[in-house]
Amino acid sequence: MKYNSDLLRSLHAELLDIMREVIRVCDSAGIPYFIQGGTAIGAHFFEDIVPWDDDIDLGMTRENYERFLSEAPALLGEGYHLQEFTTEPDTPFYFAKVRKKGTRFVESEWVGLPIEEGIYIDIFPYDRIPDNRRAERKQRSRVRFWINCFTAKSVWLWRWLGKANNGVVMPKSFISCAAIRLVTLSMSKEQIYNRLYRELTRYNGTNASRYNIVRMPKDMISVAAIEHPERRRFGGMDVWAPSDLEAYLRNHYGDIQKWLPEDKRLNHAPEVLHFGKRLTTEESQRISVVIPLYNKEAEIERALRSVIEQSLAPREIIVVDDGSTDSSRAIVERITEEHPEAGIRVITQRNSGVSAARNRGIREATGDYIALLDGDDMWLSGYIAEVCRLMEYYPDADAYSTAFDIVNNDKRITAPVPTNEGYIDLAKEALRGRYPIIPSTATLHKSRLEEIGGFPEGMQIGEDQWLWASMMKRGAKFCFSPMSLVRYWRTASNRSASIYRSERSAHSIEELYDPAGDATTNEYIARIAIGKAITQSVRGGTDDARHTAEVFAFTRCSRRQLRRLKVLNALPVALRPMADGVYRAMAWIFKHKGL
Repeated sequence: MKYNSDLLRSLHAELLDIMREVIRVCDSAGIPYFIQGGTAIGAHFFEDIVPWDDDIDLGMTRENYERFLSEAPALLGEGYHLQEFTTEPDTPFYFAKVRKKGTRFVESEWVGLPIEEGIYIDIFPYDRIPDNRRAERKQRSRVRFWINCFTAKSVWLWRWLGKANNGVVMPKSFISCAAIRLVTLSMSKEQIYNRLYRELTRYNGTNASRYNIVRMPKDMISVAAIEHPERRRFGGMDVWAPSDLEAYLRNHYGDIQKWLPEDKRLNHAPEVLHFGKRLTTEESQRISVVIPLYNKEAEIERALRSVIEQSLAPREIIVVDDGSTDSSRAIVERITEEHPEAGIRVITQRNSGVSAARNRGIREATGDYIALLDGDDMWLSGYIAEVCRLMEYYPDADAYSTAFDIVNNDKRITAPVPTNEGYIDLAKEALRGRYPIIPSTATLHKSRLEEIGGFPEGMQIGEDQWLWASMMKRGAKFCFSPMSLVRYWRTASNRSASIYRSERSAHSIEELYDPAGDATTNEYIARIAIGKAITQSVRGGTDDARHTAEVFAFTRCSRRQLRRLKVLNALPVALRPMADGVYRAMAWIFKHKGL
């Protein structure tokens, strides 16, 4: 994820607090340590954490590392936790982390593991590596294999053909994945750890001249640089660093630079980040969250908690109960009592449809921006923070949205979305088969919504796309972030496309069509209308579907969908659901098309 300045400032403060505690423990126990990696870069150039970085790395020789594991648990303050395999067997890390209790920092690959999840700093054991280059490469290869096995014993990160499930772990070959599988099936985690330990420490009794985090080919430090460290300023502290720090950095990184291009400013991209307290900024206090609710007792708690657990808290959370007949409202009221600080308001109205519920929430909202979230879906903890960052960088936008993943029967699929950050042409992106915005990814300027009159009440399908097209026709600017921060449940209950009823709306998709207007916008409107007409035809709306096919016969970009509509409409009504179901199933299987 990318951080806005307020969030990163808060994270840096937490990291430095943990580092101070670790250094206090090391000083009191007489345990030598040294800064390394990106932390060493920060000390060299900034005397602080690198401005875009989100972690701190310390190193210790194996002997000192094991002393730290032995003595630190009794010396660390109550608010800190030492995480390492020998003290926390479920951890997937072969090195140690010191975490701050009451906070959360969880990368996507580790979500759901039964381990401590607090904000952390890393502590790496350094072992001697052979001076012979061939022996060094051989050792590193073995170490990497056993680290992969160790990690896989906690969580599998690769598909069978070797492709990584995420952007953090390097892809593996089919043979490697099969070998890792076999090892994890035949050996316990402790046995794997012992094999890894033996490989890591294989050359510690030799006169080798260098130390290394053995799996890293460039992270080498001479014995002399560790045995004769130097003091450096870092985050207002005096810390130990390898001697001749610049030489170490050039050996590790080559031509080191103080300021990297933005696309090279990497971080750990957490899926969950929370500071254990309600954190707000000027931008986040301009955002009101609106959640329409109708009979979603199975999903609403997940959705609501995803808002409460945002890294940056919004101004308020408005839940509009649209006449639910199940226990949905009771669930919301319980969560409201549990979290009085969250600013949750529950509004009840008779059942009038999702557009009416959203419009009621918009009218009641006191913020300048409306963040929409359907009760079926959820945000990752960085959604509001990312919107706030976009507001900083692109202040003229009327609508902000992010990438999202589709959850289908507990399987997560990356949705086709635009690839670049910034202002987008919504119609062009949609015509390319991408989803630049859906309700649960959208944060909209309230004044734009009021200008249009909100969502089209009474419209059962396509009400969100009607709104996007209406905004486009009025010159609204759309801004997009390719960070995937929303989860859309394709198979959730009460999705509008699965419960179509005849409409009673003063608005229609057809009213947006202007024969003399922009061709791209008209193609986008045609795509919306034809998609909606397909559902109408499946549900028996033959005349409405035929009318749509006639009005939008001009389309060039949606000819295939138009043919599909005509074929469906020619079938007997009783056969249409089965025929359309087969088509949708095949489209989803082969191309993941159709939310």
